[in-house]
Amino acid sequence: MNQKYIWLVTIVLCISLSGLILVQINFFQSASKIKEEQLALTVSKALDQVVSELERAEKEQIILEGDVSNFTNGTIISSKSSGFNINIPMDFTHEKARLSFYSENTKYDIGEGVINPDGLSVLSKMQMQFNKTINTGNSYALIAGQLANSRLPLSERIKMEKLPQLIQEKLRENGIKLNFEYAVKSNNKFEKRSKNYFRNPSFEKYSKQLFPNDFFSNLNFLYIYFPGQQRYMLQSYSLLLPSFILTLVLILSSAFTIFIIFRQKRLSNIKNDFINNMTHEFKTPIATISLASQMLKDNTVTTTASTRDHIAKIINDESRRLTYQVEKVLQMAVFNEVRMKLKLKTISVHKIIQNLLPNFTIRVEDRKGNMYQNIDAEHDLVMADEVHLSNVIANLLDNAIKYCKDAPELSISTRNKNKGIVITVTDNGIGISKEDQKMIFERFFRVHTGNVHDVKGFGLGLSYVKKIVDAHNGQVSVDSIPDKGSKFEIYLPLKK
Repeated sequence: MNQKYIWLVTIVLCISLSGLILVQINFFQSASKIKEEQLALTVSKALDQVVSELERAEKEQIILEGDVSNFTNGTIISSKSSGFNINIPMDFTHEKARLSFYSENTKYDIGEGVINPDGLSVLSKMQMQFNKTINTGNSYALIAGQLANSRLPLSERIKMEKLPQLIQEKLRENGIKLNFEYAVKSNNKFEKRSKNYFRNPSFEKYSKQLFPNDFFSNLNFLYIYFPGQQRYMLQSYSLLLPSFILTLVLILSSAFTIFIIFRQKRLSNIKNDFINNMTHEFKTPIATISLASQMLKDNTVTTTASTRDHIAKIINDESRRLTYQVEKVLQMAVFNEVRMKLKLKTISVHKIIQNLLPNFTIRVEDRKGNMYQNIDAEHDLVMADEVHLSNVIANLLDNAIKYCKDAPELSISTRNKNKGIVITVTDNGIGISKEDQKMIFERFFRVHTGNVHDVKGFGLGLSYVKKIVDAHNGQVSVDSIPDKGSKFEIYLPLKK
């Protein structure tokens, strides 16, 4: 896939995931807002029922008492020729009005105050009711009592000790089972409040006017709030956690998928480089062998014994070189398809190193360099495959020589650590950048060699090293500085 299409897919996926997250946030915010509005409507309904119940209780009390003298300074009067007398000013919403009723030419004052427009309409209904039921003393007492009670203190109109129970009952009838705090205010003065009402001053409070149908305007209000309202509102986010987890899984899966796509694209480029490099590596010895063969067949070329030996040596060297490259490719292919069966036995790491050093020392000295060894480990016996472990150390030494621009200065050392042995190979080569260090153990990856153009290979050596070390339950690490050199360390557990 073309890289621009990969980026296009990545951008589209990011936009889609961002849109999904925004939709979820908007959904939960809307759900919370709806639940908050529903709670406010339900609480308002419950408080309306509380107010109605208080008015009903007051009306029942008036009927039970049935005594007009409770409401005025006059005497008990009959209802035979009774009526109401209301002095209403022009601007009745601000100026005070006086209310009185009379009976048998006797006038009784109830009081004066600013008229409540709602109460005025109620009074009109009362008057109609009074005229229809003029012969009933209870009706007269009820109407007069309701009018007179509007002038009484709120504490005399409500049984304050039963108010919390009434509020709780109406809330539960409407499906609200939250604990609440309440207060009753009259003319901006607290008549009654719960013990913890002032504990949470910032909480949202719901309010209702008490006795809103009084003839005279009043400032009687009931306030309540719920200390557990925030926790209650969080219930609207009950699906937030699973939604968040699923979204997170989707984001991680998408990110991992994009990472794999880019990684496969990078590996594809590396494989292409590998194929080109392999073609070159194979083409050179094949061409050399072909040319040497033609020289032997060409009768025009004088062939002496020394010439034939020289040509035969060229063919042999190039054949061995070609065979070595083919074996490395096949070895890695087999190792990646099926886990290699290691022939484990007790071997000495120091013995393997001593067997390898002469050959590499010659190569180093041939380039005017030096080989140092510090075999300091007291214990060197491990359970390992001798052939593969030898190849691992040989690969590291071979790379150390190949990637040196000047005279190589190589060092190989051993030490014991955490019930194991550490083999360290240090060089003064071109070094490896931090970015390349993350990739050097990948198949086909080759470090950029800069001006070192004679470094040959397929990028399989370090990948082979890591797989063999992992197969022996060991670890391999690298520490390198560009233009300064590299240090590779292999840790292998000792034989138990």
